[in-house]
Amino acid sequence: MWKWKSHKHLTEKIRRGVAELERQNWKMEFNWIKAHAGHQGNEMADELAKEAATNIEIKECYVRIPKSALKSELNEISETK
Repeated sequence: MWKWKSHKHLTEKIRRGVAELERQNWKMEFNWIKAHAGHQGNEMADELAKEAATNIEIKECYVRIPKSALKSELNEISETK
């Protein structure tokens, strides 16, 4: 089972990307919105994510898995056997 803390590297990569864009005078705002409530941008993001997850012709663009996540998953598997 993947845990949120195992994706710290991805969160940090996003944070650094946002900081870089802000240095270039981009203005950004992040807000929570209710899922499946008809928000056009969110619905489009859902469609694109679903397509990326199900279309075998789309290549993976992110394959890095932290050692800690792999160790945790292997420990969970070994404990159940």
